[in-house]
Amino acid sequence: MLRADAVRRFAIKPLLCAQMVMVTLLIAPCTFGATEVAHLQMRIAGQGPRTVVLAAGLGDTLDVWNTVQPLISDHCTRTIAYSRAGYPGSDSADGARDAATIVSELRAELKRRGILPPYILVGHSLGGLYMQYFARQFPQEIDGLVLVDSTHWNQQLQLGLQGAGGNGQHLIVLSMPWIVRRELNDSAVAGEQVHDSPLAGNVPTIVLSRTRALHGETPASRVTAVSLQDDIAADFPAARHVNVDASGHYIQRDRPEVVVAAARELAGCTPLLAKR
Repeated sequence: MLRADAVRRFAIKPLLCAQMVMVTLLIAPCTFGATEVAHLQMRIAGQGPRTVVLAAGLGDTLDVWNTVQPLISDHCTRTIAYSRAGYPGSDSADGARDAATIVSELRAELKRRGILPPYILVGHSLGGLYMQYFARQFPQEIDGLVLVDSTHWNQQLQLGLQGAGGNGQHLIVLSMPWIVRRELNDSAVAGEQVHDSPLAGNVPTIVLSRTRALHGETPASRVTAVSLQDDIAADFPAARHVNVDASGHYIQRDRPEVVVAAARELAGCTPLLAKR
């Protein structure tokens, strides 16, 4: 399976922006017919009455869930980690990369494989924004939602080539893979779609937030980041907000046991420690 190399996180300066991923492997896009739906690479493990769907952040593939996926599925539930269209292993994509398109592609792939609801959605970073849209648009399909340091609907990750100023930002954007640039450019639209979606209702939700500052994060931007996470939790009436000690943006790597416990709880599984 192809892998994206040399992935690093970096801070950017636009209003309400926290971070994004830079991936130095260039992925050349190609198009598919307007009536076709992109097929997505999925890694499926475990079995059970519910399905936990793991959605990665900007620039990441299903491999970002390598540590937590087998622990979530262990004597518990079916789990699916997947890579969005345009990323290695999945079909290439053309056109909009907003929340509505990305969730539509995911639901089509689940249907094509005969994987029916209910789903427990787990979304990291920008993937969390997409999963917020999924849960708010199709609550009848969702039994739970775990947001892992998720992007806020008004975080405005959009940078765009015209908006890239000095200090190397222009070159950073140009060096990004096509799919990362498209998702980045459409992230503001994705946020608007989440904001305009129906209220979340009573979908059981666990919001996991980092406690460590990002590289280059100022005290003011840190306060903003904390406020955005509080706001996400407030958007979901049935949410529990957990500030995860000793964790950076990749909570699934820094504190994998917290992500595993959250997903297993919402899937109705016995905690790993209790089981053993």
